[in-house]
Amino acid sequence: MTKTVLGSENTQYGFYGTINNCNSTEETEHKWAEAFTTLLELSGLSPYEIRTYLDSRSGRKLADCCNDTKNDVKSEILRLYFNWIEDDLFECRVKELQNTNRILFGTVMHDDIRNQNVVILCEGDKKYRKEKYFKVIDQYENIYITRMDFLSPAEDEE
Repeated sequence: MTKTVLGSENTQYGFYGTINNCNSTEETEHKWAEAFTTLLELSGLSPYEIRTYLDSRSGRKLADCCNDTKNDVKSEILRLYFNWIEDDLFECRVKELQNTNRILFGTVMHDDIRNQNVVILCEGDKKYRKEKYFKVIDQYENIYITRMDFLSPAEDEE
């Protein structure tokens, strides 16, 4: 399998810019490639999704962690992946799974756990979990993720 490493589109900030603050250009390129291929292998996402992630604020946070440790980039990513990186990747991916043509999105549902009506914003799933997750927003504009089996059709209020 060929590992395509795309160049950063955000060389001032994100992972690349933050790593570059503490390293030479050659070291920065090496660490970018190492982070890119490690995330590509772990997540199963496309190279474009990995680049978007590394160029984001989350990529900057990851670079800070890599700069603050004596571990190499791959070891640090492996150490942190299931702590928070996977969830960040999932959040980035959820945005791309939005499908406004489906009638479900924007539909008011009732969250049985929180006993309140919510609007479904988008859906997604995590690689190692079987359940589908839905990103929802409540009347107070709190956004959170819940499973479909906790949602039921909302009753019309008259």
